Amino acid sequence: MKIGLAGLPMSGKTSIFNMATRGKAQTRDYLVQTDEINNGVIKVPDDRIDFLTGVFKPKKTVYATVEFTDIPGISHDENKTATKILANIRTCDAIMLVIRLFGGTDVPHIHNHIDPAADVEELYLEFIFSDLEMVMNKIERINKEMKAGKKPELLRELELMQVLQKTLEDSKFISALSMTEEQEHLLKGFRFLTQKPLLLVGNCSDQQFSDQENDPTVTNFRKVCREKGWEPTLIAAKTEMEISDLSPEEEAAFLEEYGIKESGRNRLITQAYRILNYISFLTVGEDEVRAWPIQKGLNAQKAAGKIHSDIERGFIRAEVVAYNDFVTRGTMAAVKAAGLARLEGKDYTVNDGDIINFRFNV
Repeated sequence: MKIGLAGLPMSGKTSIFNMATRGKAQTRDYLVQTDEINNGVIKVPDDRIDFLTGVFKPKKTVYATVEFTDIPGISHDENKTATKILANIRTCDAIMLVIRLFGGTDVPHIHNHIDPAADVEELYLEFIFSDLEMVMNKIERINKEMKAGKKPELLRELELMQVLQKTLEDSKFISALSMTEEQEHLLKGFRFLTQKPLLLVGNCSDQQFSDQENDPTVTNFRKVCREKGWEPTLIAAKTEMEISDLSPEEEAAFLEEYGIKESGRNRLITQAYRILNYISFLTVGEDEVRAWPIQKGLNAQKAAGKIHSDIERGFIRAEVVAYNDFVTRGTMAAVKAAGLARLEGKDYTVNDGDIINFRFNV
């Protein structure tokens, strides 16, 4: 699960990367061009795992993880093309698009003025034009192949590409289309930018964050995001990066002192996990308490395969306990005595927070 941080140069992507990963990546000088990519694997905060670890006191605790990759800013200035940068974004499972809201001359905006609507539109069109070029190239290749014979599979692929062409030329993302499973499979290898899950992050100042309902720049950002069907989020990256440098104990004390319920870091990581359409089922015991990330909607047998292919192959039943039922009753014995433990078959759809023990025979 890889989230790519993308945006214009000097938007604060690396500050957000450092905040999320507790890393020390060098924030880039606007006078220095670099192709450097920063990567970091992050534990997904989960109060359920914290609680269960306290109960079972296991030898090992494993959280779900997500990888963040900080990609250089998208820019055509000074003969620099975006092609390589966009290719790096394509390898990601989802995109975190960072839009600059904060002002100041210490870090100049690449266009010398703060206009989040214009920045969003620039990046929006960049993604559309890049995908459209890929579609047009594919249509050209299909037409050449069809000179040797109009095979049914080529005709289906051509028809789909023509739909994508029309969608992109209408300035719409591919993600807006409803597609069949077969069509989704045909597109899987392309890694279209406009098909990926997208999280819009406004990198703002402390003042903008505290007065976000009245700040015109924040209002402008939210308006353009919602017009395009995206739910925006705000992060004061500079301050949050400083908070993330604190020890966990110091961070908790700081948040409590200022009445902050959740750090921007935790909020951002959790949202990144959700846009990937992931949930976690849990396994517990004295040896290990663990969160297992799976795509939402996965059935029990497929979920078992995330632990080991042998468990999926020899699946018999899933012993399922809802996390809230466990918290209410306190022990597995009490849950079972109350009749709240269930035996589910292979087609059971796993829910977020299910505590599962798989029965299998190989």
